[in-house]
Amino acid sequence: MLIAGFQKTSFVDYPGQLCAVVFTPYCNFDCAYCENETLKRRVIEELSEETVIDYLDRRRALIDAIVITGGEPTLRTGELIPFIGRLRERVPGKLVKLDTNGWNPSLLACLMECVDFVAMDLKSLDYSLFSGVSIETIRQSLDLVKAFREHEIRITLYPPYIKREDFVELAELCTGASRIALQQYRRIEGKDQEPYQSGVLEEFSGVLSRISGAKIVLRE
Repeated sequence: MLIAGFQKTSFVDYPGQLCAVVFTPYCNFDCAYCENETLKRRVIEELSEETVIDYLDRRRALIDAIVITGGEPTLRTGELIPFIGRLRERVPGKLVKLDTNGWNPSLLACLMECVDFVAMDLKSLDYSLFSGVSIETIRQSLDLVKAFREHEIRITLYPPYIKREDFVELAELCTGASRIALQQYRRIEGKDQEPYQSGVLEEFSGVLSRISGAKIVLRE
């Protein structure tokens, strides 16, 4: 399995846990606001599984959890579950979290017994803006994610993708989730798109809370 990079410790990526973050390369989405732009198409640095697992093994006393993110980890369809198995064997007792864009519900279903926490991005009602994945596939993945004991649905308030007239339908998609992270889009250098006013974030948060019943975490 290709590993593009490695972040040593963070409290942000696994709520309440000190974690190490493993980045896998490539993504099948082309989101305009992507924070890991370099991982979409190319790899800056490639690390072997053994290098990463050895590092984690030597520092197991310093971390509570391991986060696998990207890119999009579930593109590694035949490699991801074996990799998690090797992590569990070599670095036992650590929580494992997976970040995903939700394109691969069949693999998500297989991961039920493998990971402790899944975070999935809900990006729009119209996935044709940045991918070849249908909203029906995303619905399937959302339903699976809600079945994980610990899960989070993440929504970035990017105006071309998340439209105010879609707030109610998006909230309905989230019904049954226990936790939703709603974050403000921040203007990217070289791009003209302006973010919503902060009041819109609070407006959407209210809609999400009322309809979905989930705990809403705001990230401005």
